[in-house]
Amino acid sequence: MPSIPQTFSISDFLTWDRQRQLELQPQFQRGSVWTPQAQSFLIDTILRELPIPAVYIRTRIDAVTQSSIREVVDGQQRLRAILAFAANDIRISSRSPDFGGQRYNDLTQDRKDAFLSYNISTVQLLNASDAEVLEVFARLNSYSVKVTPAELRHAKFDEPVKWAIWNTTRENGALWDEYHVVSLRDSVRLKNTTLIAELYMAFANGLGDGGEEKVGAFYKNNIKRDEAYFADITALVHKNINIAIGTFGPSFSETTFFDAPNFLLLVCAIAFVAGELPASALTAVVDNKRGVGLSYANAANNLPLLATAVENDDINGPYATFVVASKSSTQRTSSRRPRLAAIVNAIAA
Repeated sequence: MPSIPQTFSISDFLTWDRQRQLELQPQFQRGSVWTPQAQSFLIDTILRELPIPAVYIRTRIDAVTQSSIREVVDGQQRLRAILAFAANDIRISSRSPDFGGQRYNDLTQDRKDAFLSYNISTVQLLNASDAEVLEVFARLNSYSVKVTPAELRHAKFDEPVKWAIWNTTRENGALWDEYHVVSLRDSVRLKNTTLIAELYMAFANGLGDGGEEKVGAFYKNNIKRDEAYFADITALVHKNINIAIGTFGPSFSETTFFDAPNFLLLVCAIAFVAGELPASALTAVVDNKRGVGLSYANAANNLPLLATAVENDDINGPYATFVVASKSSTQRTSSRRPRLAAIVNAIAA
């Protein structure tokens, strides 16, 4: 059974569909299950000329009729979304910064041309038997990686809470590309949106317990909030991330303070001493430091001591509480309270 990697344009798939030479749902494929949000995100990806996963098709050649029938082995949902958009049946989500609210007919002629000429990586299985196709389909699905909670949230939600967090994550690319606060591997799985979401939670409600379950609840609880509600929170998140990077990035990028759990607390501590982080039960222990301001001299003297203690795993020294808390479940209040207190006391004026 030959398998031939090729590229075909979207216009090729449209032509095959019009000529009834494209079968989207043979017996081994699932039904159409994509949400409108997922369809919109795919179209936005194509219009931005970013890559999408390859499509697998079985091409059956009929020597008598001299025609081909292409059955989709993997990629049916992607192709359905593409065909529906080309038929003007899909409107791109209003959350798309460049194409929000547009259908195919709303695009400029240049955009239409780019969409139709977009190349889709395609693997053709020539004259494969049903048994061979089923084996390929089974093998493709056996390679599937379990989706992360962050990926599930991104697919499920299409409200301002999702887009505020998503756009802030994208706009702070230096955190992932340069400082690797969340690794590139994890960022691909959208785990960097979890860190940004936890900052939104802290600036909205005060710092508390974290973790994926809490983040999911935050999305759900804020599903009816409009864009205006998140504008001030977004500004504070950006401001304090920029301070953290600009002030501490050059000296502390290789330390615990630029690992996600303690970077979260560093940003919160900066906001807390500026009086910009809401008080919470977790911050009560350092409430006398709220709004006192950031001392660059104190930070330069004290943060290296905390970083060195963590690096040396010094659980018996003066910073043992910070070290032990940095090693424990970093999402719980019981771990966050002593770490935040240590950072606040280290940087406060």
